[in-house]
Amino acid sequence: MDLIKIGKYIAGKRKEIGLTQKQLAEKLGKSDKSVSKWERGICLPDVSVYMELCSILNITINEFLAGEDIDAVSVAKKSEDTLMQVSKDSNHKQSRLKRIIAALLVLSAIFLTAAGGLLYNRLQQPKNYIEPFYSDSPEIKTAKLFSGTDQTMMFKYNTKDSFKEMDIYLSEYRFGKRISHKNIAKLTYDKSSSANTGIILITPNSDYSAAKLVITDETSQYSNENKILENITDRKSYMQASTLIPDALRIKPGTEQGIAALMYGKNSVSAYAIQYITKNSIDGLDENNNDYIYYYSVKFVK
Repeated sequence: MDLIKIGKYIAGKRKEIGLTQKQLAEKLGKSDKSVSKWERGICLPDVSVYMELCSILNITINEFLAGEDIDAVSVAKKSEDTLMQVSKDSNHKQSRLKRIIAALLVLSAIFLTAAGGLLYNRLQQPKNYIEPFYSDSPEIKTAKLFSGTDQTMMFKYNTKDSFKEMDIYLSEYRFGKRISHKNIAKLTYDKSSSANTGIILITPNSDYSAAKLVITDETSQYSNENKILENITDRKSYMQASTLIPDALRIKPGTEQGIAALMYGKNSVSAYAIQYITKNSIDGLDENNNDYIYYYSVKFVK
């Protein structure tokens, strides 16, 4: 600690409130010679008078030990610095002060952690969302083992609100233009018992003749198959790609939201980002790369 700096700070604060060294000493039950030694930086007051001295001078413990006024933004940093300085002093004399400062740090940490957690959850984790399982997750590896395809896509949805219906739609695009849009799955709920979490799995079979859809939640399971590359005799020769949402997607009730697409091309294929596929056409990209696109979207109805 900088005793000279602390002494000057005590003297300055004493003068600000209009006390003499003798008057301050009397309030603390000390001699004016002791106050003079503190202010000249010869020694510090006894730890037993720290709290009362700070109260008289209208300063905090952190400000007293730092020898300067501290704004609110710097409190946590100064508390940490103070604790490090105190640890170098006598364990006997400073034990009470250590407890005080440690308590301040703990309270600050609890507040910052709680505030940070609430802010993170509010900004990063919406109460209703759907997110993909990543390719290296155990769930995807297991699904691929059983399906025999690398294009398996799996999603988990979480909802805090109650929904009366969840719909899955499949749109088919040929050479960039949408030619069909069908509701391929409809799960209805009593609003008082709608599922809060569930899984959606999409996987094509090995010869591309159909894509399997599986939906499972806390109380039910649904599955079906939907034709792809229909009426194409040499579909096995088509190149393939897939795309899906990259991370958690906030559910917008009553809005159809794209989550995945299967893509096929005779001469070339490109895995477009999911947001480039719009309702009626491929948005601003070279649609000739993909002859056929099968676009899956979901809608939650409250």
